[in-house]
This record gives sequence, structure tokens and C-alpha cells, in this order.
Amino acid sequence: MFSRVKQWKRDGLSLRFTFILMCVISIGITAILLYTIYQAFRTFHALSVAADNYIELQADAASLLEASDYLTEQAQRYTVIGDREYLDNYINEVEVLKRREAAIEVMKERLPKSAALRDLEYAMSDSDVLTGREYYAMRLVLMANDDPNIPSAVQNVKLQANDLKLTDEQLMKRASRMTHDDGYYIQKNSIRKNLSGCIENLKQQTHETQNTMENNMLKNLVWVTVLIISQSLSLLLLLWVTTRLGINPVLQAVEHIRNDQKLPIIGASEFRYLAGTYNKMYTAYKHSIENLSFKASHDELTGVYNRSGYDLIEGSVDKQTSALLLFDIDFFKEINDTYGHETGDLVLKKAAKTLQDNFRTDDYICRIGGDEFVVIMVHVQDGIEQLIRNKIEVINKTMENSSNGIPAVTFSVGVSLYQKDAENGDRFRQSDIALYDVKKHGRRGVSFYTPSLPQAV
Repeated sequence: MFSRVKQWKRDGLSLRFTFILMCVISIGITAILLYTIYQAFRTFHALSVAADNYIELQADAASLLEASDYLTEQAQRYTVIGDREYLDNYINEVEVLKRREAAIEVMKERLPKSAALRDLEYAMSDSDVLTGREYYAMRLVLMANDDPNIPSAVQNVKLQANDLKLTDEQLMKRASRMTHDDGYYIQKNSIRKNLSGCIENLKQQTHETQNTMENNMLKNLVWVTVLIISQSLSLLLLLWVTTRLGINPVLQAVEHIRNDQKLPIIGASEFRYLAGTYNKMYTAYKHSIENLSFKASHDELTGVYNRSGYDLIEGSVDKQTSALLLFDIDFFKEINDTYGHETGDLVLKKAAKTLQDNFRTDDYICRIGGDEFVVIMVHVQDGIEQLIRNKIEVINKTMENSSNGIPAVTFSVGVSLYQKDAENGDRFRQSDIALYDVKKHGRRGVSFYTPSLPQAV
């Protein structure tokens, strides 16, 4: 060995030996580089799968809640109205569609023995308990209506001796109370609490996966940079290529990641693929985070949009093809003073539900504070005034119906429509001026803004 070193010092390195040595080093560096890129592909793929799983599993959890809420809606309508259609809809959801069971199966397949699955199963268990309560209430309605066509799921329900002595009217009231009392909504809240826990666990697991994948990705990118630089030092001929197609894109990618930005699609085709894949996952991740902002834009009590949601919607809709309706519950303070805030909350929930029932799903229902609601009707046409008047009349008749134990109230409504020949300013203020006109003339009604209306004091 020492003699070989002395020979190198004396005669210099052999070109053949140098070439072979450079080839070995180059092949070794290339092999390591390819392995690192492969690991980066695996990292991006794992992050993509994690993001897709989160989005899909969150949708499954939402599907269970949607199915539970649908069953609640059908059961409540059936026990209040007695229309057989709602019972059939309920049975179809439980025995045919089975969306709740489908959500559980998907979660078991994707995340077996997970905290998210546990919370989802708890929610399903609570939903089954609620279903038993709803079956009993619907059995009471069937008995009150003398309906002989009893679904098999309800046939096994045995009524209590006291209930068998009730009149038809008492049976209907008893059924309605069972699907509207505090015990019923406590069970509903338990379902929502477990579903929230499920989504929170999904979110935490996704964040942990993302952090791990990002750390691995950064390590891979650093290794790619080091190996490219090493390759460039060994092969001067590749310096320009590696600098232009490898090093600069990698450095820019690291900077964009630190600044929480998408990667620029530049450099070699492999890196373009990596950047494109990362950008897709980045977009999916941002979208999933935005979906989690539901609570920030919706009113916790009524479930409709809150003031923040209204501000976003109002700033994005086309003013020329939309209408803004400002609703105010007449003498709402007296409800709170007379019956208490719990009853006031029931009035607000009924108000929100009534507005949702009487406007299209495309329209936006917002509670902007206290007893004030805003409805933004989209895609409206000229001559819609009479339609709005009819809707307000139907809504007020529903709110005046106190058969469910909620005090009767009415709405005063101010409406702002787009006016081609007039200056169109702040629509909320215009609706408020129209609302003031309704209140000045006795409340319970609707007024449309025109520039000639007196300004509210």
C-alpha cells in the first residue's frame, strides 16, 4: 500500500484508475441520489394518501351526522304533522340507505382500533338509542291515526300501559314531546360531541402524519442538494446542468416550503413532477383545513351562518342577481323577560328552521346577532316582490303557531333589491331602512327599500 502511494507521488494518478474511480464515485452518488428521490416519492405519496384519507373519512363522519339529522327531521315531522310520507322516509333511511352503517364500515376498514373509530361508534350507539325513542314516538302516531300498515321495525315496539289509555290527541302530543324534549336533544348533543371528537382525532392524526412526512421530505431535499453538489464537484461537466436543473429548484422549493407556499414548477422533469405532486397535496391539505373552519362561520345555537359567514357571503355574491332580506323578531326581548332565555333560544332555533324550510338550499340563511337574521336570495329575477311577500306571510303564520309549546312570535322584514336606475350602496343599511318602515307601521310584515323611505332614527 505504501509502495503504491509512493508510486502515485512519483508517477501521478493513472488516467484509467482515475476514470474508474470517478465512475465508481459517480455511480455510487447516482445510486444514493436515486434512492433518496425514491424515498421522496414515497413520502409525497404517503402524505397524499393521508390527506385523501382525512378528507374521505371526515366526509364519512359528516355522512353519519347527516343521516342522524335526517332521521331526526323525519321523526319530528311525522310526530307533529302525522304525514305517512315522513315515516316511510325514516324507514327507508334506516333499512335501505343505511348511511350510518356505511360510515362505520369505511372507518373500520381505513382506521381499525383508532380513537376516531371509537368516537364514531359511540355516536352510532347514541344514534341507535335515539332511533329506539323515535320508533316509540312513531308507534304512538300510528296508533293515534289508526294506521294498520305498521313497518316491521316498529311492530316490535310495546307501548306502556299508561300510553294505551291516551286519546288520539294525547297520543300525538306525547309523540311530539318525545322527539322535542330536553332528553331528546341531550342525546342529539351527545351524538354531535362524539362526532366532533372523531373529526378532531382525524385532524390530529393527519397533522402528525403531515409533520412526519414534511420532516422526511426536507431531509430528502437536503440530501438531494448535497448529492448534486458532490456530483457537480466530481464532474465539472455537469456543473451547469446540475445547477440549473437541480440545485436552484431545490433551494427555491425549501424557501417556498418555509414560507408555506406552493412549489414553483421549474427545473428537471423529475422535480417538476415532485413539485406538481406536492402542490396537489398542498391544495388538498389547505382545502381540508378550510373545511374545519365550519364552526367559525356558523352560529352554534341555530346552525345557520353567523356574522363572519355573512360578511364572506355578502362580499362574494352578485349584487345584481341577489336580494338581501333583514329579519327581526318582533318583541323578542319580552319573550326572554317573560319565559326565560331557554325559551328564547327555542324561538331562535324555530326561527332559523322556519327560514331554512321556506327558502331554497341555494339561498343563504345567517344569524347576525341577537334576534336578527339575514337571508340572501341568489339568482333572483325582476318581479320577485310578490313571491317574497308570500314567503314572509307563510313564515309568520308558522312562527305564530304555538302548538309545539314555543311562544308565538312574528317577523318584521326589510328587503333590499338591486335597482337599475338608482344608486346601489350598502344593502344592509337599505334593508334596515325598510325594516324601520315596517316597525313604524305596526310590525309583522315586509317592506322593500326605495330611496324615498325615511331614514331610521
